[in-house]
Amino acid sequence: MEKAQGVRVRFSGDYVASLSGTNGAKLDVVRLEPLLIGGIYPKNLEDRILIKLDQVPPYLLETLVAVEDRDFYHHFGVSPKSIARAIWVNTSSGAMRQGGSTLTQQLVKNFYLTNERSLSRKLNEAMMALLLELHYDKREILEAYLNEVFVGQDGQRAVHGFGLASQFFFSQPLSELKLHQVALLVGMVKGPSYYNPRRYPERATVRRNLVLDLLAEQGVATPEAVEAAKKMPLGVTKRGSLATARSPASSTWSSVSCARTTATKT
Repeated sequence: MEKAQGVRVRFSGDYVASLSGTNGAKLDVVRLEPLLIGGIYPKNLEDRILIKLDQVPPYLLETLVAVEDRDFYHHFGVSPKSIARAIWVNTSSGAMRQGGSTLTQQLVKNFYLTNERSLSRKLNEAMMALLLELHYDKREILEAYLNEVFVGQDGQRAVHGFGLASQFFFSQPLSELKLHQVALLVGMVKGPSYYNPRRYPERATVRRNLVLDLLAEQGVATPEAVEAAKKMPLGVTKRGSLATARSPASSTWSSVSCARTTATKT
């Protein structure tokens, strides 16, 4: 893993004469992230970095299932147990505090349906979730969910999937995330705007720690690992690393890079 660093580039005519760090130390090689060519759904103002299950960091799948759908591996798209639990919680509190949707239902809604709250839409969602489970196995559904879920907003552009969210909030590849970072991203699924760690760090910290406590309660992570993770800062970058990213056709360079450079010419 290479950390971001400031780099000074000295030119001699049209050639690079030397590279050095901000501390003056000579650098032999500097690695820059490739330029962004375009997005997967540019017309819909959506971006993604597609990932495979073998690219996810430790704890991500277990955390997602523990928080969003603990019966994921035991239902067939719809979970009567989750629906009953949601009805009980909502009735007891007198407000809509919990939904009964499975990960499969959430995926169906994100892919094919709207956010309309109606009985007909929920029935369509349930039937389509059952069909999805008939045609695809659990790992394929999980992989699709990881790439589709909405995790944030970058101006007018929607940030979908944990691959892009990792770059947007931490400027790191998803595979490098630690437990406290995984807990934050999974916790944000419930409300990406409400738990935005840049705008509401205190709120996001409470949500992250709640997720971590749940992991300890369900035996996903050890109490020692959870306590260590709760002591970590949120660790999000000051700005989204995609804030100025556009395709070269838009005449704007991607801001995603491992080095910030300053150049002097001799």
